[in-house]
Amino acid sequence: MGVALSAVNPKNLLLVLAAAATEAQAGLSAPEQAVVWATFTVLATVGVAVPVGLYLVLGERAPPLLDRIKVWLIRNKAAIMSVLCLIIGTMLIGASIGGFSS
Repeated sequence: MGVALSAVNPKNLLLVLAAAATEAQAGLSAPEQAVVWATFTVLATVGVAVPVGLYLVLGERAPPLLDRIKVWLIRNKAAIMSVLCLIIGTMLIGASIGGFSS
């Protein structure tokens, strides 16, 4: 159920649509497309995979570390989101400008 709900999240949907549009314009072969989507999927799951991996590797030592990371993320979420939006916006604008020149 959580996976289905995350797919409906507008932010996630926009990122997937941007990736699909970029991949479609690249004119890649089917194997190249598979590599692109596999890479995209791996990168998209890092946010969930890292904490799960830490919990599996560190065991009982993981909760205090994950709690500290959670507190830091909550405290700095505005700055983190600003930087992420700036990076994504810059990349999309750069790709759009590049589309005009080709």
